[in-house]
Amino acid sequence: MSDFNYSNIETAYEKIKHLLVKTPLISNDYINQLLEAKIYFKLENLQKTGSFKHRGATYKISKLSKEQKLKGLVAYSSGNHAQAVAYAALQNNISAKIIMPNNAPKIKIENTRKYKAEVILYDPQKEIREEIGNEIEKKENRILIKPYDDYDIIAGQGTAGYEITKDLENLSITPDIYLCCCGGGGLVAGTSTYLKYKYPNLTSYAVEPYGFDDTKISLFNKKITANKPGFQSICDAIITPQPGQLTFPINLTTLSGGIVVEDQEVKNSIKILAEHLKIVVEPGGAVAASAALSKKIDLKNKIVVVMISGGNIDLDIFRSL
Repeated sequence: MSDFNYSNIETAYEKIKHLLVKTPLISNDYINQLLEAKIYFKLENLQKTGSFKHRGATYKISKLSKEQKLKGLVAYSSGNHAQAVAYAALQNNISAKIIMPNNAPKIKIENTRKYKAEVILYDPQKEIREEIGNEIEKKENRILIKPYDDYDIIAGQGTAGYEITKDLENLSITPDIYLCCCGGGGLVAGTSTYLKYKYPNLTSYAVEPYGFDDTKISLFNKKITANKPGFQSICDAIITPQPGQLTFPINLTTLSGGIVVEDQEVKNSIKILAEHLKIVVEPGGAVAASAALSKKIDLKNKIVVVMISGGNIDLDIFRSL
């Protein structure tokens, strides 16, 4: 299905729209004046399970046959995909095993268990989650639900872009720039595909944490390039070794480049978003907002759409900020 396009996203939206929270697209006078631009934030932190991942997991699972559902599911995730798969599995009475790093935020592990999934913790320093997932898939004949490298997952995430266009149309607004958080690239691939279809002149960027800017580097090199080892970031939700085999070719056609933000800029942004938008945002969910608030590119007099992709942050960390 290398001809992935906007119609895949429209099909996904029609199938799952009754299962989604239609999250708001909001603007804020203080931030608009601060940046001398008109900024519209898409609040996917208010989606079910606290992130956009609910969209892709719900759509993927909705397409499984009865026979596949009876086999049960397996997924690997640092937290948001884990919760989304566990929740969707629970809604469909499907058995789910979720592989999560032992250093994942407590709230993400607890929520995944709350949705009745069996959580298997692994040591990311010594073990590879894909290998564990593939072994369980083969041994137990479960259906593997990948976090981003699956066209159904990408289409599901793209439904957030569909909603953005509907809200912008209602406001009679044409955006100039789109900033989106990026890990494996599923969310930015799906949403940028739909936004680019509606707004051909739109300039879209993937935003990543310092040291994990594999999409930015890969876009520059025009080929998939892995991150160098040895870096750390508070943005646990979007730390991936390299872009996806399916997501990257899409992003190569829809994106103008990548933007990198530092952890301290992310912390500052979480604070600003809490103070002025009255929302709780996790570090990985705040990187696109950080690119805007840190003025990484020229936004003056522009209409900018910014993705807030998730809000699953441990409360003690949130308080400390």
